[in-house]
Amino acid sequence: MLDVAPIGPDYIPGHAHADTLSFELSLFGHRVFVNSGTSCYGHSVERSRQRGTAAHNTVVVDGQDSSEMWAGFRVAQRARPVGLEIETNGRHMVRCAHDGYRRLPGKVEHLREWSFSENALVVEDRVSGSYGHAEARFHMHPSIKIMERCVTSSGHAALVLQLPRGQRVRLHVEGGVLREEATTWHPQFGRSEANVCLIADIDRAVLRTSLEWDSAL
Repeated sequence: MLDVAPIGPDYIPGHAHADTLSFELSLFGHRVFVNSGTSCYGHSVERSRQRGTAAHNTVVVDGQDSSEMWAGFRVAQRARPVGLEIETNGRHMVRCAHDGYRRLPGKVEHLREWSFSENALVVEDRVSGSYGHAEARFHMHPSIKIMERCVTSSGHAALVLQLPRGQRVRLHVEGGVLREEATTWHPQFGRSEANVCLIADIDRAVLRTSLEWDSAL
């Protein structure tokens, strides 16, 4: 499930999140990557965090939100998707950018491309313009376990993730340094569950995050 749409109607953005170009992934009937959801209303630091870009499976630039979240139910400058492309002939690909970071001094733009096959997903992120730090975030569902941590023969960081029924997904990144962060997932109001966010600190022109699984499982 890919988010390549505006954050919501311009006239009522109160429940919008700064989640442009985020995505969720399910395999074998199990959720793998999840956006963080919402557990609270009102005006609080926690509600602001849950609405922010870092709580979603997308790229954060210089610690800023892609759309400016104001108070509990307000949005100021908003990210607009641009250049949406979809290919279904020969391969399955979706490409889109957004202009939410162009308000920053470096006029930053984030371009993301998803490529799908029967047993693989590749996510490529390009961040152009001038900035200090950019990171791609991948929030895992609480049921997903990290079984192995390793480095590939080409020197790229890699993980083996295990789903609840034993299926395994191999993940590796090129163009970034992979780390883990403890956080929380909020499937409904008033509910929080501990989970892990995989973070790739981008250090090349292109960050390539690849996931592969055995389609026969």
